Amino acid sequence: MFASEALLVALLGAPAPAQIAVPAALGAQNATIEPSGIVWAAPLERYLVISDDTGAAGDGHRPWVLAMSRKGAFDDAMVPILGVEALNDPEAICKGPGGTFFLTTSHSPNKKGHTKPARRMLLHLELRGRALSVIGKVDLTTARSTSGASLLGIAGLDPKAHLDIEALAFSDGALLVGLKSPLSARGGAVIVRLADPAGALAKGAIPRGAVTRALELPLEVERDGRAVHQGISDLLVLPDGSLVVLANSPKGAEHDGGGAMYWLKAGARTPVLLQRFRGLKPEGVALSEDGKGLVLVFDNDSRPPLWMSWALPH
Repeated sequence: MFASEALLVALLGAPAPAQIAVPAALGAQNATIEPSGIVWAAPLERYLVISDDTGAAGDGHRPWVLAMSRKGAFDDAMVPILGVEALNDPEAICKGPGGTFFLTTSHSPNKKGHTKPARRMLLHLELRGRALSVIGKVDLTTARSTSGASLLGIAGLDPKAHLDIEALAFSDGALLVGLKSPLSARGGAVIVRLADPAGALAKGAIPRGAVTRALELPLEVERDGRAVHQGISDLLVLPDGSLVVLANSPKGAEHDGGGAMYWLKAGARTPVLLQRFRGLKPEGVALSEDGKGLVLVFDNDSRPPLWMSWALPH
């Protein structure tokens, strides 16, 4: 954060998230609503918001996406995803080429240590009316380097560690995939790059060497006088080539006391801390519908979901 920005925040206070309005009909269909990603869909004039779980208790893996207005209110009706029977732990959604979208699940083990196929999906989606249709799909854990290294090996991380994917951003024909965990030996958060994602997903297979290590970011916040490392919870590439990064504590790691938003200038290696969200978990960030600002959503656990607008960093 620049000194002038820090002074403004100190004098005026940072913007506060607001509750997303949840209509009774929508609440009756979903046991919980925990936003984990957001993107603007111009044909619907709505933000598409994904939630960790969708559906009734005991049936929380329905292939649905929520639709949110510019004013932060969910529609009564969900947006279905056609072409998959279940969607387990969706964590990120972003724009793709030609008005399409990419969506990923976490690819992480569930509470029982299982990683079923519905948790290991990167989807390419096309909006048809008020439904999203699957036009491509792969399992990111099948990625291999030209020498045969696994996805975590490509990322320069412990191949036996706990994988958790929570961020996507499409830029210059490639897909950036941000990892929540594991962190590197230095505590850095890693981003990998998938070349020609539309082609790979259409074929249902990732070519060897198509996934490469892109960046390692030092994401640290202070808690009780010491530095706490964070993993990536979402990514957004801005029109100027800079990168907005949301971050939270990885599962099972030391708690950070609240997530954060960072900004990595084009060509830079170290991100700038834009805002600390104490006691909150920022999980999704998108450009606003007019491209002049940011829109964030927060996973508020069993409490009402939250959202907010934010100015573009510059």
